[in-house]
Amino acid sequence: MTTRIVDNRDLGLKIGYEATSWQYPISFEQHVDIAKDWNVKLIERDGQPIGAVFTKDGEVHCSILPQWRRKWLTKGLLGEITSDPKFYTRVDDGHDYMYGILERLGMKRRPDGTIGKV
Repeated sequence: MTTRIVDNRDLGLKIGYEATSWQYPISFEQHVDIAKDWNVKLIERDGQPIGAVFTKDGEVHCSILPQWRRKWLTKGLLGEITSDPKFYTRVDDGHDYMYGILERLGMKRRPDGTIGKV
């Protein structure tokens, strides 16, 4: 199986919206507006959309469809996602296992609640 990031902003926005567990629900139009300044790419497994990656100035967020969570990430993909020297992210509640993965890669938790490269 091949998981990769592809340039498909429109489908990435759609799948990212569907994959996000919204604490405060927003409309798709609001989602598109919020993401207007972000680089959005689609994550696919064997040609099937499974999520999206949002990047901006070193900040990275991934939204993965529920059926793919804990099954989608590969070493190569993680390397690609964290390759920006300014990489940082925020781990959402319920996804605490990501702290361990990122810390094993040398990332550090920050006082503001983010985790990233020091």
